Amino acid sequence: MRTPLSLQTDHAPDRRLFLHHALRTTAAAGALLLGGCALRPDTAMTDSRTFSPLPTSPLADHPMHPTQLPLSGWLDWEDPRSGHTWRVWLQMPEFPAPPEGYPALVVMDGNAIFPLAAQWARLQQTRPVYVRGEPCVIIGIGHPGDALFHSDSRKRDFTPPAPDVKPPEGGADVLLDFLQNVLLADWMARIPLNPQRLGLYGHSLSGLFVLHALFTRPALFTDYYAVSPSIWWHDAWLLQEQAHFIASQPNHYRQGADQRANVFLYAGSLEEPSGERPANAPPTGQRHTVRLQITRTREMAQQLQALQWPQLQSSFHLWPDLTHGDTMMPSLMQAVGNMSMPKAWKDADYGLRRE
Repeated sequence: MRTPLSLQTDHAPDRRLFLHHALRTTAAAGALLLGGCALRPDTAMTDSRTFSPLPTSPLADHPMHPTQLPLSGWLDWEDPRSGHTWRVWLQMPEFPAPPEGYPALVVMDGNAIFPLAAQWARLQQTRPVYVRGEPCVIIGIGHPGDALFHSDSRKRDFTPPAPDVKPPEGGADVLLDFLQNVLLADWMARIPLNPQRLGLYGHSLSGLFVLHALFTRPALFTDYYAVSPSIWWHDAWLLQEQAHFIASQPNHYRQGADQRANVFLYAGSLEEPSGERPANAPPTGQRHTVRLQITRTREMAQQLQALQWPQLQSSFHLWPDLTHGDTMMPSLMQAVGNMSMPKAWKDADYGLRRE
């Protein structure tokens, strides 16, 4: 048995091997398995198809193996400028890219969210052909380690550099620099991605990061999914970024302009007190009451809609009977579905006709 090793390296040649292997394996309809690849800086990456048993198991007479995500892999990538290291996941579709390239969704909090997005994207490709979307690349951005969420790193990476912010907060631009100038610059040259269909997804504090990206680098992505975003952070500093965005961007979203953005904002109906609550609903914590999760998120969507900029579309969806944490899954399903949506659906009789 070979102990599964993660794909960990800071060396650019090895990142190229990672992408080469992902593309080659996808073309062969194989699998680049999460945790199943061994790579050292001085060796080529190998694909391990045998796995060691779980270290502990309640079923001693039934040896179990670690769960794998087919067509997926990860690496720890050190940013040469900041010295920060982020864990980056990639899932390549099983099917060839459309002529314009694959749509792609970048999901923040990748430790928790990437496996959900990756599996949902794969599931879309099993649907009947007349409701099947285009194959979509999923990219996850997270932090080294096995924890689902890394609190200090999230505060550092997902919060804007607002005035009077003290470390560890305020590093969102450092992460955006890495995404724009390192990761996406490298991978757009290696993977057939469609730059006109590039989405960014974040929940809670990483939802704040998504909106910060929209307001400060609106051309970096085309679709922005901010789920229960932490607009309240630092006395709602984000509203000042929004005001500057509105004042500086109207010409970029005029009819016929190259720049466009689709902005999707979400909240759960149980994130603020209301008179209509199920009898078994959990209580709304005081911090969520003060933070006005629903009110601020809805108002932001309405303000963006009121601009009536032809190339900027904004929407707000309130998920009924869901708390702050519950909004992640349905919004993620919708985000993956949106990014996979084809230009035109085939009709329901497709595949049943005879030429």
